[in-house]
Amino acid sequence: MAGEARRRIKRYSAVAALALCLFTAACSNEAATVADSREAAATAISAGPEELLGLAEKGDATAEYYLGLNYEFGEGVPQDHFQAVDWFSKAAAQDHVEASYWLGLAYSRGFGAAADRTEAFNWFLKAANKDYAEAQYFVGLAYMHGTGVAKNEAEGVRWLRRAANQTSKNASDSGVNLSQYNLGIAYQQGLGVGQDSDEAVKWFRRAADSGNVEAQYNLAHAYDEGLGVSRDPEQAVGWYRKAADMNYAPAQYNLGVAYEKGLGVAQDSSQALEWYRKSASAGYPEAEYNLGVAYAFGQGVEANLPEAVSWFRKAADHGSAQAQFNLGVLHVQGEGVKQDSVEAMKWFTLAANAGDAEAAGARDQMALALTPAQQAEAKRRVESWVATSQVDAPPE
Repeated sequence: MAGEARRRIKRYSAVAALALCLFTAACSNEAATVADSREAAATAISAGPEELLGLAEKGDATAEYYLGLNYEFGEGVPQDHFQAVDWFSKAAAQDHVEASYWLGLAYSRGFGAAADRTEAFNWFLKAANKDYAEAQYFVGLAYMHGTGVAKNEAEGVRWLRRAANQTSKNASDSGVNLSQYNLGIAYQQGLGVGQDSDEAVKWFRRAADSGNVEAQYNLAHAYDEGLGVSRDPEQAVGWYRKAADMNYAPAQYNLGVAYEKGLGVAQDSSQALEWYRKSASAGYPEAEYNLGVAYAFGQGVEANLPEAVSWFRKAADHGSAQAQFNLGVLHVQGEGVKQDSVEAMKWFTLAANAGDAEAAGARDQMALALTPAQQAEAKRRVESWVATSQVDAPPE
């Protein structure tokens, strides 16, 4: 980048912050449930739909449940969520545990029944009281988040612990595994329990050993920062790699940072770029940003400012304030992109609104050089970006 007196674009982003996401794991738990139950439905239908229907019509609760699964997934019958709920209800009325759980899912998702969080909670609780781990997990999340029941983090932790310690024959791996992970989150943040990094690591490790990718990532971060364990960059890289190999974008990014800086692994710019690309392909903004920096400065790859601009724009559109700042600089200087002071003002303003102090200074300085019409156009572009962006922009 030429011109020492001019404003410089920013360089590499640091290791990503610890991913502490207590509630989003519900989606992956449901995905595991669906995979297991679809297999069960396919197995059930192999016995013959007529035979299954005959048993269900005679009031056999197990047949009613499997028939519900078949309608849920369209296995051997046309997919019909309402029919699924009807058969789940019949089975649940006879205290069929899995059917009660699936009614909880139906009411929580609004599939085959009107969405009703309280009703969903009640069905999850019915299955949870019979030691069904996935239901215990959802009851725990409901209490932690106050979904369908009054928020009570201590009670949420109690239910998560019941599922996490499941050893009975009917314990589902996904319910147990995700409860272990979320207990780690609870101890890490002090939610419903006293904050305890050692206890957090214990639960992260149990979940990580069972293949939970978020737990693997958080365990890696614990080794990265010395949270509940002695700092060990090599252990951190090992756990980041496990999560990265499962296509977890934050771990792929952090593995790229490790190779870029030689943290726990031999420094290797080409390996860093490979992992940044993998993470960026999933839309991870820090990885997109670092690819932009690599192309801007020719680090590990031939310098290419138009390519740098392309990656900065992707990262900026995903909310990276650093990338927004760099786009401002490049538009001011006309490097890799046509010189455009109004567009520069837009990106400086967006970065400043996201809390970038240097961008705020650049915005204020640029405002002195723009005409009122140019300032109005820059403001319009900022408002248009905010209106169409998927990023929650901070207030100005």
